[in-house]
Amino acid sequence: MKIKPVILTAMIASALALGGCGESSDSSSGAGNTSTTAFAAASGTAAEAVTGTSAAESEAESKPEATSSEEEIIDDESAFMKAAPAYDTEKAKSYISAMPEVRELLDGAKADDGMISFGKAAASEAAVSKVKDEIAKLTADGHKVSLIMVDLETQSGVAYKPDIPMCTQSTIKAVYLGSVLDSHPEAYEQHRLDFRKAIVNSNNDSYMGLYDIYGKEPLEKWCEEVGVDKAFAEKSFPRNYSAKDMIKLWTKLYCFLNSDEMQHSEFASYYADSACSATKMMLGAKYPVQTKAGWESGKDTWKNYDPRDTVPEKYCDGDPSNDESATNDTGVVYTDKGPYIFVIYSDIPFSVYYDYIDPNALNDLVVTLNELQAELKA
Repeated sequence: MKIKPVILTAMIASALALGGCGESSDSSSGAGNTSTTAFAAASGTAAEAVTGTSAAESEAESKPEATSSEEEIIDDESAFMKAAPAYDTEKAKSYISAMPEVRELLDGAKADDGMISFGKAAASEAAVSKVKDEIAKLTADGHKVSLIMVDLETQSGVAYKPDIPMCTQSTIKAVYLGSVLDSHPEAYEQHRLDFRKAIVNSNNDSYMGLYDIYGKEPLEKWCEEVGVDKAFAEKSFPRNYSAKDMIKLWTKLYCFLNSDEMQHSEFASYYADSACSATKMMLGAKYPVQTKAGWESGKDTWKNYDPRDTVPEKYCDGDPSNDESATNDTGVVYTDKGPYIFVIYSDIPFSVYYDYIDPNALNDLVVTLNELQAELKA
């Protein structure tokens, strides 16, 4: 049975305040930079751009509240996923019991300098070289990239600097909201629309409203279970934490989304539909995916920006006090040979400017990573 897309009669509407749907802020208002969001057709080509409203602007109009009591028309990308083939949900569930061993494997993946392969299987040198080449292109101008991927069938994968400190941006929303429902199952019926908006549209106000209600404790529990420092949960948008931290939390989210209670739920389907994910864009028409992207323009205000502009150095220098540039992607791809979990972090500015749409910087990297996983054999 496939991941079912959310069936809504939603159309693109200016009523939705996207709230800088990938951008981060540690303030309670959830204010951050806003970018135009690029939505794509199933072919992977950009179809149109939808302009969001800043969280700061929304805050000025009314204080954000976590409530789903009002009907609201919101963007719906479900059509993108309708072409995705089915995946074996029982097989997906079968990997859950081995997740402790997978986490140990991830802990042992050390790649401070360059890229490594780890685990029971290895891809060809050519496949690894293609991933390295894409990373080299992304880092050519001094940008940082951190990557880790683990294939659940072979318990193998690759990593590139997975321990360096990075900012999660809105990728945090995926694991935080899963942890909330794990601890507070009743929260979904109370705040259904906010859960959807925070995942599908990456709405900051909805996420921050839920964070204000449920606090850090749900995510702290997940951190403790998977071996991540509980300080990860201290801020609504963690900074200076690694791709390895995030992928271990995604191993927990994978188990939660594929549990008996959640596997066919509406909530689980939201992850198949999340905005601005390069993996969804490039692979979602071929495989079911569950992803969450995060991004930051790296500009001084929330206003739309031209990606062709030079980004000030202060936004790319690793200083955790700054809102850095970022193009991030995280999640699961359910391929024909089994699922793999991945995290890709970068400090590359997310590039959308009004009707000018720049391809997601991670597009080619996620394709080559998928090709590498296809070669892994137990």
